[in-house]
Amino acid sequence: MKIKFYMKAKTLLLAAVMVSSMLLVASCGGGGSKSLDPTPTPTPTPTVSKQCTLSSFQFKAASNAGLATSPSAVIAKIQSRNLVLITVPEEVNLTSLIPTFGISDKATATIGGTAATSGVTAFNFTNDIDMVVTAEDGRSSNRYTILVKKGNNTIDSQVYGVMSKYNIPGISVACTKNEKLVFANGYGFANIDSSPKVKVTPNHLFRLASVSKAQTALCIMTLYEEGLLSPEDYVFAPAGANGAGSPEGILYSMYPGTHGLRVDKIKVKHLLTHTTGWNYNTTGGEDPIFTGDSRFYGKSLVDRVKYMVGTNTSNEPGTSYSYYNLGFCVLGQIIEKITGKSYETYLREVTAKAGVKDMWVARTKKAERRENECVYYSQTAGNDGYGNDMTVVAACGAVIASAPDLMQVLCSEDYGTVVPDILKKETLDMMYTNWTSNSPGGYGYGWRIGHSTLTNWASYHGGNIAGTATIWARGKNGVNGVLLCNSRSNISDFDTAIYVALNSIMGTIYSSY
Repeated sequence: MKIKFYMKAKTLLLAAVMVSSMLLVASCGGGGSKSLDPTPTPTPTPTVSKQCTLSSFQFKAASNAGLATSPSAVIAKIQSRNLVLITVPEEVNLTSLIPTFGISDKATATIGGTAATSGVTAFNFTNDIDMVVTAEDGRSSNRYTILVKKGNNTIDSQVYGVMSKYNIPGISVACTKNEKLVFANGYGFANIDSSPKVKVTPNHLFRLASVSKAQTALCIMTLYEEGLLSPEDYVFAPAGANGAGSPEGILYSMYPGTHGLRVDKIKVKHLLTHTTGWNYNTTGGEDPIFTGDSRFYGKSLVDRVKYMVGTNTSNEPGTSYSYYNLGFCVLGQIIEKITGKSYETYLREVTAKAGVKDMWVARTKKAERRENECVYYSQTAGNDGYGNDMTVVAACGAVIASAPDLMQVLCSEDYGTVVPDILKKETLDMMYTNWTSNSPGGYGYGWRIGHSTLTNWASYHGGNIAGTATIWARGKNGVNGVLLCNSRSNISDFDTAIYVALNSIMGTIYSSY
């Protein structure tokens, strides 16, 4: 019985296996040649581009009436904003220009909120206008502000080069030829943060930084011509300190008492020429005006001068040049002592003789700036361009003026005959004489004399403080020029770059205007 049961169970198992095999063959439908895995192979997802860059922008002559050439733009990131800077000839109508541009593959563009097709769509570029480049993914985009201006592209390209390489949002340039203003233009933004942004115009006021020293020298030499002081006058000396009967220094009553060694020998001319004998490193590396020395934080100008008057000079006054900002601040105090007026008031009286009515001393805070004054952008971490006390800096670096007004002042002190000079020739001779033996190129009264490579410059002066860089020059060939920036780069060759740019601009003015 056991054997029969086993045989019967075996027969049933074989039958079940055969039925199962038949079902498997029937379900494969391809004779067993197809995979048994029911999961299909996934289809690759197409890559969607996130690229949204503007690579080129120009106005082609073939697309735009009135253009003989095809000007191309400088595209730059300045103060974290994408700017498109381009110049067209004066006769071009800005209200209907067709741009040709290059953008990332599969990206789209709008200009002023309207879809833009390269080489096809016309736009009004009278005012700055935004261009938005949107990537294929529809979410990634870049905004560019386009500034189209009429002008001389040879000159403007020099300015655009400085702006783009050195992160300068706004520049003002002016030039005279034979004492006539022949060029004045603004570039970029006086205020890049406001809404709407404020474009630089020739009438915008800029801090002059050390170009202020020439304005202070002009005031001092005016007082000299009025018989109220002499470059030979002592500044700090008590009566009799420089020999029997020697007069008291102009500011002795402000700084009486015992002075540092040789301080009583300092004269007005030594302040004008940076030959006081105090060296730039007297106070541990910097003079007490633009200083990182904690002894001078928050101190008034009087406190800072008082400190220096008690400090020995390193050299005999008049024997050695060392650029020293404090000296020109002291000249500002001399002006106030003699005139009984503020430095700003007397400065404005003097420059009014040249027909200039909009020159001032800057205020310290951003909110206090004048209505037509630009905003200053520092490129030093933690400094917004408003870290210096302008009441201290005033006569050495805080004067504000427009580029055309500076040219008007310069034409009034350049030996020319078209615009009457406000100083006599003999006084100008004193101002433009090199009184130093060891300064680069030479230093007069508030002016550098000559230049080692820019040989067409008779005299010049540059300036820089946080948020400001400037250069102006009196040419030997009848051309004067000024370039003002509302930011200062920390790149080492920046000063050279703005000097070279102004020199090139002045060369174009001489040959083409």
